[in-house]
Order: sequence, then structure tokens, then C-alpha cells
Amino acid sequence: MTLTRRTERLALPETTEPSSQIEIHARIEQLPDLEHWVEQLALEFLLPPPLVQRIDICLTELVSNVISYGYPNGGLGTVRIRFWRQPEQIVIRIDDDATSFDPTAYVLPGLPSSLADATSGGRGIRLVRHFTDELHHVTAAAGNQLTLVFRIGGTGMLSSADSRQ
Repeated sequence: MTLTRRTERLALPETTEPSSQIEIHARIEQLPDLEHWVEQLALEFLLPPPLVQRIDICLTELVSNVISYGYPNGGLGTVRIRFWRQPEQIVIRIDDDATSFDPTAYVLPGLPSSLADATSGGRGIRLVRHFTDELHHVTAAAGNQLTLVFRIGGTGMLSSADSRQ
């Protein structure tokens, strides 16, 4: 898996129009709209179910984090998600106007040694890193830009050396 932080825009599919996009208000009540959009992508682009599950988990986790933590003063924001279907990969970019946060730089806490030591929550970024093939972050002028890459036929699994992070 590739994690990168950038100060400039990532040269991915930005020169082409997205295959699909959705813009939602940064409110938990909007998550069903996001889920429905992912279902529509699956149908329109004939995406295999395992890939759809990976995309759905990642988008739900990331957008939930933006909504829950990106507006500490209770402000209302916007999240725009764009989707590009390319021959070898799916590229998804999330743009938000939230407080800057780079999930590629976030240091994951250690895993609990037992179920008794486990707490609820706090595993979203770990899941996203596990299920994406690449993850790129740019701090934009008005928030964040996070690009997720899912290779067609890829597993999204980290190598055994990276999976402990």
C-alpha cells in the first residue's frame, strides 16, 4: 500500500471529468445518500461485490470521520466525492472543507492484546489503509483532499510487514 502526503495536487485523473460524483452536507443523516450512491456505482460500472464492499467501508469510515471530527465548532460543511473508473483501477477523491487532517500521517495506536483490552471505535483509518491500494492526502486551501485508489482485481491488503501498522 502506498501512503503519501503532498503539498500539491496529485496527478491522477483530475484532468478528466469524473465518471460520477456526489456532494453531501457534512451531517450523519447524509450517510444513507452516500451508501445509495455506492450501490448505484456498483450497478452502473459492474463492480464486483468484494470491491464494492471495500469502497463502501472506506467511504463510510472517512466521511463519518469528516462529519464527526472535522467541524469542532459545530459548523456545517460540504463533502464532495468523485469517482473515476479507469481500466486498471478505481480512483475516488474526497474533498471537504473541514479542519485539516491527514490520515496518511496519523500514527495508528497499537492493537489491544486481548478482547478485554479492546475499546469500541478508533479503527476506521486502519480499515481504510487495509482496504485501499493507495491513499494520498493533500491539504487544500479550504480543507482536505483525499484520494483513494482501488486496483481492479486487487485485494487492498497490505503486505505482512505493513499490516502491523
